[in-house]
Amino acid sequence: MADYKGPKDYIDVAARIAEFRDKYPTGSLQQVKYEFVQVAGKDWIVFTAAAFRTPEDPRPGVGTAWEPIPGPTPYTRDSEVQNAETSAWGRAIVAVLAADTKKSPIASAEEVRNREVKSPDSKPLPNVTKSLPKQRVFTEAEMAYAKTVLAEISATEDRQKLRELWIREKELHECKVAGTTILDAINARSARLPEDKPVEAAK
Repeated sequence: MADYKGPKDYIDVAARIAEFRDKYPTGSLQQVKYEFVQVAGKDWIVFTAAAFRTPEDPRPGVGTAWEPIPGPTPYTRDSEVQNAETSAWGRAIVAVLAADTKKSPIASAEEVRNREVKSPDSKPLPNVTKSLPKQRVFTEAEMAYAKTVLAEISATEDRQKLRELWIREKELHECKVAGTTILDAINARSARLPEDKPVEAAK
């Protein structure tokens, strides 16, 4: 959001990208992977990115960030993947030592902003060891349908289609068929698909 003014001690990702570009003109930011997970009954998008200083960089900086789904703030709702991606970029740049953490904490201004405004029902994550959700028992009809969903996942060649399946079949995420859950099948299929086009540092 253009009108947002972050805490003065935090630097936004755009500034880190500019700093990265100045130090490494041929560098690029690339997606490593992303996956949808559940923690204590809450959905999250986990995004990992890499900062390559050169096209052949043998040890790029790697950063990971996650965002709850749905996003709890006006800045993250309906753009959870994009926000996780942006935060991961910032952390990857720090990991490759292309950003000065003496001037700013590792967290970016975007990460701080995304946690400032909480939804009315936002609550701290419960202790996972004490409040694990009960495992759902699926009906025979649901199991049969889950098999068709699994076949659809296996045939999918489009990441956007996988995102749609993740949303559409949310109630079947933990349904286990053919030795895997629907959620694990979606994540596994996503990992096998070609990576999205690399995002090069802006010129």
